[in-house]
Amino acid sequence: MRQRLGIAVALANNPDFLILDEPINGLDPQGIIEIRELILKLNKEKRITILISSHYLDELSKIATHYGFLDNGTIIREISSDELSKKLKHKFILTVNNQDDFIKYFEENNISYEVIDNKTINVYGEHNLLNFINEILRNNLLLDDIHEQEESLESYYMNLLGQTNL
Repeated sequence: MRQRLGIAVALANNPDFLILDEPINGLDPQGIIEIRELILKLNKEKRITILISSHYLDELSKIATHYGFLDNGTIIREISSDELSKKLKHKFILTVNNQDDFIKYFEENNISYEVIDNKTINVYGEHNLLNFINEILRNNLLLDDIHEQEESLESYYMNLLGQTNL
């Protein structure tokens, strides 16, 4: 109720710009959904620009259009949600014994990949897992293991911190 009351008080003066600090902190799942819907409605219908400070990055990913990532009070990256979605990599992690054959196949088919070590290759892009495996098998390539992974907003942020703390 405090979160809702705080937002109601802030809206009393019909602001063009609203700053919310941890607006979903301490809320139950239903309350989080209600606050998210309210924020979206205020932005779309009332044309209010909303700056949200939050540690709940996955929740922010459902409503934010722009991000500013901070480390010790310093902005380390500003990025739009469209740019960010391109950077959040979807990948298959392949474990193989015949790495050279896979590299040749990926090069011939313009498939984005990264060699991690002598048995591990990451393949990037929006591939259907079943279709990808079938295509690999049709080309007589043998996999030891494959699993799918998508980078989260949280892992992206943690990678940023790792880059800035080197």
